[in-house]
Amino acid sequence: MKRLILLFCLVTTGVYAQTGIGTTTPDVSAKLDISSTTKGLLAPRMTAAQKTAISLPATGLLVYQTDAPTGFYVNTGTSASPVWLRISNDWTKSGNDISYTAGNVSTTGNLTGGNASTSTISGFAANVASIAANYSITSADNGKVIQSTSASAITLTVPTGLPTGFNCTVIQMGAGQITFSGTYLNRTGFTKTASQYAVVSILHLGSNSIILTGEMSN
Repeated sequence: MKRLILLFCLVTTGVYAQTGIGTTTPDVSAKLDISSTTKGLLAPRMTAAQKTAISLPATGLLVYQTDAPTGFYVNTGTSASPVWLRISNDWTKSGNDISYTAGNVSTTGNLTGGNASTSTISGFAANVASIAANYSITSADNGKVIQSTSASAITLTVPTGLPTGFNCTVIQMGAGQITFSGTYLNRTGFTKTASQYAVVSILHLGSNSIILTGEMSN
């Protein structure tokens, strides 16, 4: 009788090749099928340091990190070179729209979008910075509008080493004329804003080729 039971178990294992917990009919596509309407699956919980200390974690290994930033992490790298990726829950999805309300979103690749007359971009207003004395442009000014409110003349230095593609707009809002200092290219050889409310653009094309153009004079 015991031999018959053992034979039956071996045949059943060979036919299904799955394991069921809470079910006698595990899904044929699953190696492990856990079925319950009252309980969940609890993954290993650990700190970031404990997660990092796992020896040779398998690709696809999943753990729950208990310290910040908390959440599920999966190793998307290899055992020899683990890359722990957090399964983010910061994004809010509504229909076909997603939004992110905390922190920063960055990319080292390309951002692509629609290329039609109806395509729009919103929510990316330029920052306006005010100066009232001599000032030197920095990489943090990329994309900004810099307005001078000075009543007397000031000097705005355009340094080398700005990132390729750098651009900003300078506006003389005050009565004081702005003199631009530095190595740059200008079609007319002008070095100053033309007058109050003059607008000048600064563009860096790479290899320290910096263009100043707009309402300028000497």
